[in-house]
Amino acid sequence: MTEHLSSILGTEKDRVNCPFYYKIGACRHGDKCARLHNRPSSSQTLLFINLYQNPALVSPLGKDGLPRPVDPYILQSHFEKFYSDIYQELSFFGEIENLNVCDNLSDHLVGNVYVKYKYEKSALKALKSVNGRYYSGRPIIAETSPVTDFRESTCRQFDDNSCNRGGYCNFMHLKPIKRSLRKKLFKRSIS
Repeated sequence: MTEHLSSILGTEKDRVNCPFYYKIGACRHGDKCARLHNRPSSSQTLLFINLYQNPALVSPLGKDGLPRPVDPYILQSHFEKFYSDIYQELSFFGEIENLNVCDNLSDHLVGNVYVKYKYEKSALKALKSVNGRYYSGRPIIAETSPVTDFRESTCRQFDDNSCNRGGYCNFMHLKPIKRSLRKKLFKRSIS
């Protein structure tokens, strides 16, 4: 019986635990979900809820009532500045293995930042230190996350440019960063 239960944990066959929460650390149903969202008391991964504020989503409205377009170079520059800033602040607590930012539009994923540390103690130290602080005038809301394998939580169709759900997909659409920036930041933490 125990083997059966452990084999279905976090899958669609599990009628008790939410498979989306288990894979993504967030669920579109939130507190109204019929299944349990068991937040781990300790984890290598932290979720920073709605931390990234994409300028394209908050751009002023034009005369036609639609948001004014934002230059893609400005958007990428803004994102990379945010990414570097967050990485440098969070790397103070320990070695970071992954730093991912969601580019989804749905409420449960928009602007979510996932940080996976090499060690759980680093994640817990970061959680205690940054939770309740402010970033860009907004409170930081952080929690431990069950996500351990980002390959399971990301949308494979998005990676292939074939996701027909767009920003409202229930799997992570991760904002890309330049390879040179990734190499610079992650190399720095190793040395």
